[in-house]
Amino acid sequence: MKKLLSMLFVAGMATGAFATGAEKSVEIIHSDAAKVTVAMTEAPSSTVIVKILDEENRLVLRDRINKSEAFAKRYDLNALPKGTYSVEVLDNSGVLRTTTFQNFVDEKPSVYSRVSLLEDNKYRLLVSNLSAKAFTVSIYDGDKLIHSEKVADAQGLHKIYNIEKPSASISFRVTTEGGFDKYLSAL
Repeated sequence: MKKLLSMLFVAGMATGAFATGAEKSVEIIHSDAAKVTVAMTEAPSSTVIVKILDEENRLVLRDRINKSEAFAKRYDLNALPKGTYSVEVLDNSGVLRTTTFQNFVDEKPSVYSRVSLLEDNKYRLLVSNLSAKAFTVSIYDGDKLIHSEKVADAQGLHKIYNIEKPSASISFRVTTEGGFDKYLSAL
């Protein structure tokens, strides 16, 4: 990540060297879900102010930067509540650049699964696998693991399980290597 930031900074420095007059070369890089880097690729002529505002335009962070040379500063916003934030970079001449970002990644499930009881001790498990990766099905009788299988079919699974004389409630667990984990019950 440091190499990438350094390369971006050097590329920005090279671009900034060709700027004329009062143009300011400011980059706001949204590198991670909750990390933002503000980089000035040329020496600022006055104090630079970085403001971070929430969705309701309330000031969350204000940073005064007194530098006489190009700089890059990273802001870690993991402690903030999930939401949309704006970053403004200003100097004496006014707003140099503004951008808006969300400090979270909206993850969508990669696996959809459902189990239903067909008749006594017969369960239908449906798994739609959008990530096209192997997944594991585990069946529990209460807390006891009674069956486990790895499914390599990229599309998913439609299977009927006949469970002989269960002693407690039956539950299914579908997990992927990517971290998806869901328990299902036919009740």
